[in-house]
Amino acid sequence: MIHGAAAAIVVAALWPRAAWAHAFAQRYDLPLPLWHYLAGAGAAVALSFVATSRIRVHGQLERSVPIAVVPRALVRPLRALARGIGVAALVLLVAVGLLADQGDWDSNLLPVAVWVLWWVGLTLATMLLGPVWRLVDPWQAIAAHAIGRRAARRPGRLARAGCWPAVALFLCFTFAELVWTENAVPWKLATAVIAWSVLALAGMARWGRAAWRRHCDPFDRFFGLVARVSPLAWQETAGGMALRLRWPGAGLLNAGRAATPSQVAFILVMIATVSFDGLSETPLWEAVTGEALALLYGAGVVARWGYGAAGALIKSTGLLAVPLGFAALYLLACVGTARIGREASGTAARRFALSLVPIAVAYHLAHYLSYVLVQGQAALPLLSDPFALGWDLFGTRGREIDIGVIDMRTVWLVAVLAIVAGHVVAVVLAHAEASRAYGERAQASQIPMLVLMVGYTMLSLWILAQPIVNL
Repeated sequence: MIHGAAAAIVVAALWPRAAWAHAFAQRYDLPLPLWHYLAGAGAAVALSFVATSRIRVHGQLERSVPIAVVPRALVRPLRALARGIGVAALVLLVAVGLLADQGDWDSNLLPVAVWVLWWVGLTLATMLLGPVWRLVDPWQAIAAHAIGRRAARRPGRLARAGCWPAVALFLCFTFAELVWTENAVPWKLATAVIAWSVLALAGMARWGRAAWRRHCDPFDRFFGLVARVSPLAWQETAGGMALRLRWPGAGLLNAGRAATPSQVAFILVMIATVSFDGLSETPLWEAVTGEALALLYGAGVVARWGYGAAGALIKSTGLLAVPLGFAALYLLACVGTARIGREASGTAARRFALSLVPIAVAYHLAHYLSYVLVQGQAALPLLSDPFALGWDLFGTRGREIDIGVIDMRTVWLVAVLAIVAGHVVAVVLAHAEASRAYGERAQASQIPMLVLMVGYTMLSLWILAQPIVNL
């Protein structure tokens, strides 16, 4: 009885508010038993390996088709316009967060803009269009004006850190997203945005814009990796900005440059944290949380800190444990691959890390699509009247959320297709790299990695299915 009560308390007190849930409040009966989908998805990924192993994919992936060129005369003013929009949006959102309505999450533009439009919507836009964030990044724009190309102080010390600072800051961000229960309180979120702004600008002032971006900025690194999955490539040329159409994920080809250990860590955290977000919405996690709270209650932790702090501790532990668990599985697969490929396991782990990025992007799409389509509508009335002064700038002030914009069947089908497609692209990229590095041993070397891909495909679909089939 204590266990059940503890689970109920943590679900009510610590999970994000109902408005932030990514599932629908209705049950969907799958046309087939869930295990049919899991087995079919795993089989599709395995068959893609068989098909890929019989063709030379590396040369095919490197091909691209030119589709347009933005003249050089337009590139600079368009960049200036995009940066101006980014800075204006930052200033407006902070002002709205501090001065406008502090009520429910959908009564203030800042939480909707940060958690829905930026974190989810911009990620999906980047997946389709390429490096959009680099155009509108307001902190880089401010630094470009205030700092310019000032020489960095002690750049060597930061370079030796790799991108471990970005890994740590990304974990802090995911803590704010998934664990911090007041992340939708406008003034508190605005304070967090100001704190990040001060940190980012101070870091760029000390080490330079390029060094901060390369070693410390988790958002530039995250959106940069997502952009490399996009079928649209941007390339600077003498004539301007060339846009080329390429195979999805082709931008992740290693070309012989293996990732560093810190870059591998960032990719693993990037994948595992979004998986943890899905896992935290399952009955399994609710049961685990209940049991853990009962143990903490018996140890006197709840009496000293309260249920809120104890629940946050449990979720924070899970947020760290899931990336570590996934890293252990990935390294285990790399040990098998390295033995067959006759190289060090650490080298194999660095060699194939970029091939995991399409999995993270696919899960992001599958997990958050309904969220951005439904909750993103809350931005329409708020954009027309951001300070609740009775304005109607765009004629959308009275617009209400239409939850029927996407149904559960579509959500599930998109999830299945996205997860399978992401893993297939990952298999193709891994095989291309193995063919380049291992030659005739490439096909055999990929079997341990294939087992990991198939298993993660099935696990991802199982996680995504739980909020649908257990309501």
